Amino acid sequence: MNSGKLVPDDIIIGAVRERLDQKDVKERGFLLDGFPRTEDQAKALAELGVNIDVFIMLEVPDEKLVARVVGRRIDPVTKNSYHVDFNPPPEGEIADR
Repeated sequence: MNSGKLVPDDIIIGAVRERLDQKDVKERGFLLDGFPRTEDQAKALAELGVNIDVFIMLEVPDEKLVARVVGRRIDPVTKNSYHVDFNPPPEGEIADR
């Protein structure tokens, strides 16, 4: 992952399988964001008996996505996340870091 590659399917599938087994998911449902990404992930969902009945596809212009990504900031001390346009850090010490 640190090298920019995707996490291997077996790890992702295991994490999703574990989460789908949780009581709150069974009672309230779930939302998958970016999963499945591969054919093996889709097959694993089918093998788990997961039937996806709704899909949502968001179409966003590239420039909007880029603006969201490049404006992100993480405070090195508090680890809080900010965005220079949409959620700027408070003035003073945090903004000056």
